[in-house]
Amino acid sequence: MVVGRTVALVLLLAGTAHAGITYELGYRLDQSDTVAVTVTPDRPVKAPIEFIVPRTYPGGYAEIPYDHYVEGLAAVGADGQPLKIKRDADGPRYRLGESGQSLESIQYRVAVARMEKDTVDAVSSSKLRPGYAGILGYSVFGYLEGLEAEPARLKVSAPPNWPVLLTLNPRVPLRLGTAEGESPDFYELADSQVLMGSKLMTQRLDGKIPLFIAVYAEAPVSFELEAKLAREALDCVQDYFGDVPMAAYTVGMEFLQPLDQHHEYGFSQEHVASGSFTLPAEAALTERSDPRELRRTGSNFAHHMAHSWIPKRAYGEGYRPFNWEMEPVIDTIWFNEGFGRYAAIQAMALGMPAEEGKSFRDAQLASLRAIIDSAPPFIRRMRLEVLSREASFLYSSDFRTGRNIFARGALMAAEMDDRIQKQTKGAKSLREALRWLLKWSESNHRPFATADLPRYFATATGVDVADILERWQEPLEHP
Repeated sequence: MVVGRTVALVLLLAGTAHAGITYELGYRLDQSDTVAVTVTPDRPVKAPIEFIVPRTYPGGYAEIPYDHYVEGLAAVGADGQPLKIKRDADGPRYRLGESGQSLESIQYRVAVARMEKDTVDAVSSSKLRPGYAGILGYSVFGYLEGLEAEPARLKVSAPPNWPVLLTLNPRVPLRLGTAEGESPDFYELADSQVLMGSKLMTQRLDGKIPLFIAVYAEAPVSFELEAKLAREALDCVQDYFGDVPMAAYTVGMEFLQPLDQHHEYGFSQEHVASGSFTLPAEAALTERSDPRELRRTGSNFAHHMAHSWIPKRAYGEGYRPFNWEMEPVIDTIWFNEGFGRYAAIQAMALGMPAEEGKSFRDAQLASLRAIIDSAPPFIRRMRLEVLSREASFLYSSDFRTGRNIFARGALMAAEMDDRIQKQTKGAKSLREALRWLLKWSESNHRPFATADLPRYFATATGVDVADILERWQEPLEHP
């Protein structure tokens, strides 16, 4: 049983001329297993209208039924009377009200403790533990259909002595008991986190992109060492991509004692301007940690930080616009995970020592080759887009799909990089191609088509890599 007092989150979706929305979410220490949410449009919204709770999240490559943890949903009309609610028998939708009515507010509770118990992939769940609350936006926030593209404002109210950090608007020193932030749409609101509690450790580290690190640990941890590695990783990744697309970046770390033997700790998750790192307690770094652990930690930071550029800002078809109700089938997870991983490898390479006589880059590529060399024959016989479709649902639950999709993608990226550098005599590299793609994505606000990548990369570097892309799309072996 988690003990706690009250955490309140209030979110305002500044809407169109006819409706914006305020969400209030409260957590009370005497009701320590749940959070309470109230959703109030600025102006009454014409009914009937659909309220949707996510069942998946960007980069999760899995379905998590967050709607199963919504309890006691009720809606009130503009006249103060309860509205009829019709729950979709299969999907995460609630139809609120009837023709001729208007919606004034929605209220419900989210059973966070039950969510964490049921969700064995620990990084996918919010958490309520003594002296700590870690809230993933998409696990508690729903949206009114048709208003998800509107701006959002988030207000948080917590127990008076609890520091509160919002990834939408991080600041140090933290305010006690309250915080506010804004988002351009539901996507960035849902992809944000709220971290709070008397046991939360926080620090700001300045740089081109200010870094905020927040740690909750159920074991001894060197906060300063974790912060140092995170700052170094962010600097390397920012230097690789070259731009500063975010006002700040937040590292949220949880070092947890497992609920039971079935829960999995060790995965991390990228977000628009933050990363969630949910790890077993024994993974916490101390002054006695082996240098290999330091390298792995720094590389893990860099990998998920790189995702704030790829695929959060440059992405293929199927990634965005995002379908919150059902895990999308994505053909380009090899780009999301492989090119993102390779960018992180290159970003970190200069500062990493050699391993067993190999450069950091060579050692990383060798480990990726070992993954695909040891893959089961049925995976090696899959075309790349087929493997990506499988990974859309099984990325972490059957990590053979995850490992092989990022390994193939990263090795493709490495081969392209080698050719570009060779043909330009080192004047250009894959980095210039990815920077060009990021600018294209920012200008066009849409996903790229895979067939267009060679043309885009050639425009940026003058080097044709079409045959490399085509070859890596093929199975690694045939029956």
